[in-house]
Amino acid sequence: MDSVRHLTASTLLFARFGASWRMCVIAHPRHGGHLPPGGHTHEDQAETPQDTAMRTALEESGYRPRLLPPPLPEGYPHPAVPGPWWTVDIAADPDSRADGRHLHRDHVFVGVVPLTYEPQGAPAHRVRWVDRDELEVLDTPTDIKVLGAHLFDVIGAAARPRAAAAPDKELAAELLRRMELDQEVRLLPPASRTPEVMERWQEIDRDNRIWLQQLLAVRGWPGISEVGERAATAVWLFAQHSDPAPDFQLRCRDLLAEAVLAGEADPRHSALLQDRVRVAQGRPQVFGTQLHADEAGVLAPAPIWEAEQVDLRRLEVGLEPLEDYLHACRQTAAR
Repeated sequence: MDSVRHLTASTLLFARFGASWRMCVIAHPRHGGHLPPGGHTHEDQAETPQDTAMRTALEESGYRPRLLPPPLPEGYPHPAVPGPWWTVDIAADPDSRADGRHLHRDHVFVGVVPLTYEPQGAPAHRVRWVDRDELEVLDTPTDIKVLGAHLFDVIGAAARPRAAAAPDKELAAELLRRMELDQEVRLLPPASRTPEVMERWQEIDRDNRIWLQQLLAVRGWPGISEVGERAATAVWLFAQHSDPAPDFQLRCRDLLAEAVLAGEADPRHSALLQDRVRVAQGRPQVFGTQLHADEAGVLAPAPIWEAEQVDLRRLEVGLEPLEDYLHACRQTAAR
């Protein structure tokens, strides 16, 4: 058995659903049960195990993950790069590549998926996201349960940047100043929205958008540890109100999702921006946050993907039930 060894790769994918993490498994058609994405390395095509990890993750789950580097000791001075967290030899039964029992030298990678409702491809197998308790009773091999249980303990830290940004009081103050202007015009009663006020509204949004574009180009998305929760809300608001620049708004969606993974942004804000982008693209929203006036002039959600599950998705990210949200928004609009 030792004379035949094939290179393989597996990718344990994790995503954040609100405050909790889940792991991705696929229903495997040949082996049965649930497994992480993975497969043989195409050595004849000069494919590396890392290439295999990315390829099979996309083919089998539909996601193109961000691979995480293995943890380094605290205080280590050099930046880490993505690579396998573990390399193990696994005994394998005969298959199309070997007539007898042989070894798979499996390279185990760990990756994160910032936007679980935005797959980059059509998965080849049924995908399921499981929490720690579900993994314990899942029909999956013991080695996956052992690695998965360990990763649930460390994934939050592994997904965060190694060097946290220092608090920036000056930036926080500027964000709060700009947010006050943003909200000032929006909170005016409809009767006060004169053409001059609406022009001022557009000027404020445009100025905040240009300022945010410049900020992101220089230093990236400001997180909660850097500017505090209120100022981090301002960053999201400026992105949310960047409808005239859809490409920039899409980029903000992705940056905000990464900030949520790192624990540096509010998952509710990410849900709102995801819906905003999808509705602008003419696609059904996921969380039911974007409203419009129906034929009777009553606020109602824009079309929702799998609407029967919307309250479960809202609960995941910390949003109230849709009916409660609609009631509050309608009351506000009636004032």
